[in-house]
Amino acid sequence: MKNIWTGIGLAFQFFTIVPIPKQFDLTKKTVTHMFQFLPWLGALFGVVAALLYYGLQQTSASPLLTGFILVMAFIIMTGGLHLDGFVDMGDAYFSYRDLKKRQEILDDPRVGAFGAMALLFLVLSKIVVMVELVSQQKIEYAMLLFVPFVVRAALGFYIVATPPSKEKGLGYFFRTHILLLRYKVMTILSLLIGTAVVMYVTNNWHALAVTCIVMLFVLIYKKWTLKNFGGASGDLYGAWIEGMEAVVWIILLCLS
Repeated sequence: MKNIWTGIGLAFQFFTIVPIPKQFDLTKKTVTHMFQFLPWLGALFGVVAALLYYGLQQTSASPLLTGFILVMAFIIMTGGLHLDGFVDMGDAYFSYRDLKKRQEILDDPRVGAFGAMALLFLVLSKIVVMVELVSQQKIEYAMLLFVPFVVRAALGFYIVATPPSKEKGLGYFFRTHILLLRYKVMTILSLLIGTAVVMYVTNNWHALAVTCIVMLFVLIYKKWTLKNFGGASGDLYGAWIEGMEAVVWIILLCLS
């Protein structure tokens, strides 16, 4: 039980802006529990977003303001951590250099022109799609919880299936400190429970469709990152979360 609570504490330390000053042990068990909790941490982000959306609906806030606040809320809650990975991925991929150079650019903390453009495109895309959903009154509270949940659950399959691109860095450390079988079983269980609950609450098949599409994208993303970066890394984990959330919101807009 102690390892579980430690894993939850680590999840808040690494993936949120919640200040937790306590020092936790990074063992294989605690790291595994940390990543097992990640989908449910995403659902907690969704709860905050749902409460914000409900509050904004009680005011005269415009769809543009509402969409902007919802997108910014997710960025603030994560401290921009995953956006940083998306920016680094944009810089590396659009450099059109060889594999070794792309890996070096991925490790470079500086922001280049391509990374800045990728960031701008991503954030604007999220805001535009969110504004459309709000203006058409197509946002479901359950989906505000489910989107960050399912994307982080699917990340587990990408982590398990994709070898690290280099033998250093935080992404490599996490990948080598995960008990893969236990992580895989618990992630599948979380995904099944989350999808079933949302389907029951919303009384439609959108959650199942999203889950299937996201899992297909895991295979595509794995192949793409192996080809262009030689494997996975911490930045590519973050890029998956940010990029896939945008894709899922676009899918839900199309389904609506």
